[in-house]
Amino acid sequence: MSDYHCLDIEFVNVDFSSYYPKSKTEISKVHHTHLCTKKDEIELRIFFEEKTLFGDKLIEWFNLIDWRKFGSFLKIDVAKNRTNERLQKVDLSEAKLLGYTYNSNYYENGQKYIILEIDTVKFYYNPDEHKNLTAEFYLDDKGFRILEPFYNYLHQKKFFKNDNKFEIGRVNDSTKFYVLEKSTFRPEYHFVSKDDRKERVATIAKEPKIQFKYRKGTTEKEAVFYGDVVLMLASFYHHIKIDYIFRRIHLPESTITIKNIEQKNFFETSGNLWGFEIYWDFNKFLQASWQKGTIKNFTLLSKAITLFNQSHLVDNYSTFLIRYNIIEICNKQKQDNVKFTVALDKRQTKAKQDEALNTLLETIDKKEHEDFKKRWQSVQTILQNRPMKNQLVSFLESQNLDPKTFPVKIDDLQKLRNNITHGSIDKVNTEQLRQANILLYRISGILILNLMGIKDWKLNTEIN
Repeated sequence: MSDYHCLDIEFVNVDFSSYYPKSKTEISKVHHTHLCTKKDEIELRIFFEEKTLFGDKLIEWFNLIDWRKFGSFLKIDVAKNRTNERLQKVDLSEAKLLGYTYNSNYYENGQKYIILEIDTVKFYYNPDEHKNLTAEFYLDDKGFRILEPFYNYLHQKKFFKNDNKFEIGRVNDSTKFYVLEKSTFRPEYHFVSKDDRKERVATIAKEPKIQFKYRKGTTEKEAVFYGDVVLMLASFYHHIKIDYIFRRIHLPESTITIKNIEQKNFFETSGNLWGFEIYWDFNKFLQASWQKGTIKNFTLLSKAITLFNQSHLVDNYSTFLIRYNIIEICNKQKQDNVKFTVALDKRQTKAKQDEALNTLLETIDKKEHEDFKKRWQSVQTILQNRPMKNQLVSFLESQNLDPKTFPVKIDDLQKLRNNITHGSIDKVNTEQLRQANILLYRISGILILNLMGIKDWKLNTEIN
């Protein structure tokens, strides 16, 4: 491991002396660590004195904690040496523990070590003034589908002119940057070349990325957020979770790099907006007016889109429940009670109510009259209100959807939900479930578009 950073790591508020196996040698609070990042892994090599038995104690501690919160236990200091000349600090606070390797042969310079695998790391370097207020967010392999509308195919005549200069051609209407608050961005290819003087063939590899430019005053938090917004839009459009594997943000104070381990998808899906009667490619989608609504509803959209994409990867029953749940989490409206119109004045109304109470009391045992009178007060309040419309129907109508046109009735959707939830699968009609899943796909996608502020959709009520 020749390329690494030297860190000093402290496990905050963890008393390893209490963990098995017991040791007579005191355990150091701070452990020298080598941090190495490769294409598909992030590795922490933590060194310790063998007689402290720290490695065994650390493993025992792993069995008691939530691995997703591993980084929250760490305090990181950057060691002062040649491997860290430009490095200001390292942040592992968001890191999840993926696994560990511990072997009796793990020694280096007379010290024993244990290897931990984590999923993310953030570095702060001295700033690069030549790239200030820009950023490159590199995408995983699923990100290639984002770039498709923006570039021509790699034909020789388009990329090699008579002067032998390499050139990339973007589609005519995809050259501009899109505005997002204090930033502008556009999808781009990053090209990496490889050549050998002894070989006839030189290779050029493409890497998909989102290129950002920022206005003065943009913070790290805002820069990361803008990247998350674009990624969320892409994941919704393509119906699959797309991730960044590397981000480099150039700000006046620091150059920040964030490395993530790519999460491999075992299910492959593809999508667009055609199911909502919107025939845009992703370039056209980015030109729509989604900014205000998406930023306002970012938290809700993040949850809804995660569920939306998950619904493509599960069985039909789970698909139904997930898509139905998207409607429920989007439904944040509160219905106001509407009272009946009173035909009498207060005195006359009171007299009629007392008369009604006396009539009803004749049907109740005298010993329970007082309890009935107390109940009568609450019943009177309820009776003053008009019956409320079905809340689901009311919400859908507020979203410009007409439940009366649905190929599967609202009552049937609710019965399906109840039967599946309560395990009454034998009562579920397979064909009705198929139609319901198609309908709920269209409805949930439309609700997400509405949250973004995009109103160009149409609900197709025909299901073949």
